[in-house]
Amino acid sequence: MKQNRKTTGKSVLAALLFLALMSGCTAADTNPENMDAASEQAKIAGTKEAPAEKEAGSEKEENHPAAEQDLGEEGTLTVTFLDVGQGNAVLVEQDGEYMLIDGGDREYSSFVVSFLKEQGVDELEYVIASHYDADHLNGVVGALNVFPCELVLAPDYTADSRVYDSFLNIIEEKDVALAYPAVGDTYTLGGAEFTVVCPDGYDAPDANDNSVGVRLTYGETSFLICGDAGTGVERRMMESGITLDSDVYLASHHGSNGSSSLAFLQAVSPETVVISAGLSNSYGHPMAEVLENIQSVGAALYRTDLQGTLVAVSDGSTVTWNVPPCTDYRDGETLEAAGAGAEVEGEPASAGAGTEGEPGAASAGEETEGEPGAALAGAEGEPEEAASGAGTEMTGETGEKEVEAEIYDSAEGTGDMQAEYVMNRNTKKFHLPSCASAADIAPENKANFTGSREELIAAGYEPCKRCNP
Repeated sequence: MKQNRKTTGKSVLAALLFLALMSGCTAADTNPENMDAASEQAKIAGTKEAPAEKEAGSEKEENHPAAEQDLGEEGTLTVTFLDVGQGNAVLVEQDGEYMLIDGGDREYSSFVVSFLKEQGVDELEYVIASHYDADHLNGVVGALNVFPCELVLAPDYTADSRVYDSFLNIIEEKDVALAYPAVGDTYTLGGAEFTVVCPDGYDAPDANDNSVGVRLTYGETSFLICGDAGTGVERRMMESGITLDSDVYLASHHGSNGSSSLAFLQAVSPETVVISAGLSNSYGHPMAEVLENIQSVGAALYRTDLQGTLVAVSDGSTVTWNVPPCTDYRDGETLEAAGAGAEVEGEPASAGAGTEGEPGAASAGEETEGEPGAALAGAEGEPEEAASGAGTEMTGETGEKEVEAEIYDSAEGTGDMQAEYVMNRNTKKFHLPSCASAADIAPENKANFTGSREELIAAGYEPCKRCNP
């Protein structure tokens, strides 16, 4: 267990208590009522609750945007679920110590670094790379390139990708300690604590099932974050007897129906479920089955695709949020078909936390402002491992010709009306080139096709419900 090395919070608390008591003694000579007020102030300081001026009107309780909040308040744990589109990134802070769990994909790396700097992050006590899919790892590489880090926790398997190579290179270059944790390993972050709950081994054929999952606790409150772990891992966690019951659960794999089974949600018994996904993403996340499971267990729902960056603050007894729960239970496919870009609760689709450098959820690959290239150093775009199908690599013209040949072989003799389409080899959907969803397709899954609509359908592709090609 890592021991908390910081004593600054205790020193500040003692100073505040001393000043409050001195103020009370001085005021007592002229006004007895002031002594009562000073005593009450000392009592508040002694119990490590929020300062009096923020009792009823703190920024966090007034649902102000995340970018305007100070994450350094003593006596609270702050867990921020960053809006990184189709990916995961979670910043945890307690008593001035910070942990980053995943960092989103390449186009959000600058935003993640900018956000951390705005919160006053100088160094990271921990970085957890849940697994090596690009939509979790690219932002980790960017953060490690900018911020010193005491310890990186990551799964013990290898990946054949440029972003994984960049991850290993930055670890070596920055001389950061790297550990492959086991179930039951426990670490401290200020006054908080987190325990590894999965996986029980690092030999799963599906890389998602190698995800490092943790249960974070602060006082009586708890958060469960398990990367992209699937239902098989969920079943083994339940069978192991490890504590899963948590107040807040980050839905694994962005709300895919390959995770967050009803049995698992019943075991976790969350008061709140968070889904981190991109608006109108090409995977259909979150899926209807998962949203139904969340409703079945009576949990409140929060969604980055519809609400932007989400901030949870725990005082050790209760968890409060920067926005009200989401009441929109439409699944990702329905939102895509409805063209829901203008229907995001609170913020437009491209808003997130509203900080400089954040790209729109549907503008993957667009050059962004914010941090210079250092934040992106070595971070290269890779497909989401769990959803990449056979993983056939396609680059430029060669890949397009391979796909065209595949379609012509399976659709010989069908319709002859020629048009241009954009195909997603993972979801087996095709789009018009002008469709917003086409911009979200990972480069490795994307290919252009010139031919007829009937040829694509005969080859097993489905038309996008949003652009109706």
